[in-house]
Amino acid sequence: MMGTSHAATGLLTGAALGAILGDHPADLVLCAAVGAGAALLPDLDEPNSSVGRSLAPITEGISHLTRGLSRLVYRWTATSRDSAGHDEGGHRHLTHTLPAAAGFGALAWLLASSGLWGAPVLVWLMTALGIGVIWREVTGQSRARATPAILSLALLAATLTYLVATTPHLVGADPRLFGITVGVGALVHILGDWLTPAGVPLAWPLKYRGKRWWMFHSPLPFATGRQSAPEWVIRVLCLLGTPAIWLLAYTPAG
Repeated sequence: MMGTSHAATGLLTGAALGAILGDHPADLVLCAAVGAGAALLPDLDEPNSSVGRSLAPITEGISHLTRGLSRLVYRWTATSRDSAGHDEGGHRHLTHTLPAAAGFGALAWLLASSGLWGAPVLVWLMTALGIGVIWREVTGQSRARATPAILSLALLAATLTYLVATTPHLVGADPRLFGITVGVGALVHILGDWLTPAGVPLAWPLKYRGKRWWMFHSPLPFATGRQSAPEWVIRVLCLLGTPAIWLLAYTPAG
């Protein structure tokens, strides 16, 4: 799926989690922003992905390291049947597993609980990723031309989220809420790629049909891209559903 589609699904998921698990209206907004960025994290295993190029050269460097780690884990854990496919274990491998989603959530929880600046930094990072991806895909700009604009938008995201994140509510917010939002956001990305023909290794590290890296996909997979009608529908429904959650959660009855 396209980066904007992943971000949209994470936005809706984060808003729902903030409304259900949070205890303040600001939780919905913050979790929606965090969820949008979290739903992009699994694609950090691909330097040429939207998120891999979103905050160049920072995310590009992280993507190269992540892809290297993914290939290393693939070589360590692949069975003979996996290796027979000559797959290098890069994109859609380690970061697209259920343990990886849990790991992203655990790291977010640790960051959010690390002190006064933990939660603001987490909110800024996730928001900056989301804005960077959306800017690239909406404008279609090349890397060289887009970088100044992306960095400016990232600075804007940092400023806005700092003003929100340093409120007394966020300082005292439960770090587990952010950990859950990031973990579920990453999981939503994985399930989104499960809908596509390429699939994802949902069983890892367990074996399925002799493979640890068996790619599971939906019984009715669909093609992705700018011309994909199913992906467009998913994106629109998520963008419309997010404000609907706010209205349902915080509009007074009667």
